[in-house]
Amino acid sequence: MARNVKKTKAKDMKAKSAKAKPKAKASPAKPKSSADLVLPRDLHGRLTALARQMEKTMDALMLQALCEFADAWEDHFRTVKALQADDRVQVAVKPE
Repeated sequence: MARNVKKTKAKDMKAKSAKAKPKAKASPAKPKSSADLVLPRDLHGRLTALARQMEKTMDALMLQALCEFADAWEDHFRTVKALQADDRVQVAVKPE
């Protein structure tokens, strides 16, 4: 009986996560391997530890990191563009 409950919970969790996040479209060209990106040894160790702690694969962790990076910078550029279009006075600091 306990086995069936665990399997049902696992299926429910998979179903919930599938509903919460739409699957990404497949890329036209599949990379040869995730090892195509060369990382400094210390960064690779940090990411490996995070992947283990988050119970994710390195590929899933890297995909999440890249999506968050793109989201943050797209938001930044939208904000900059909106501020430039605004008639308010802006203070700019010139580089030294």
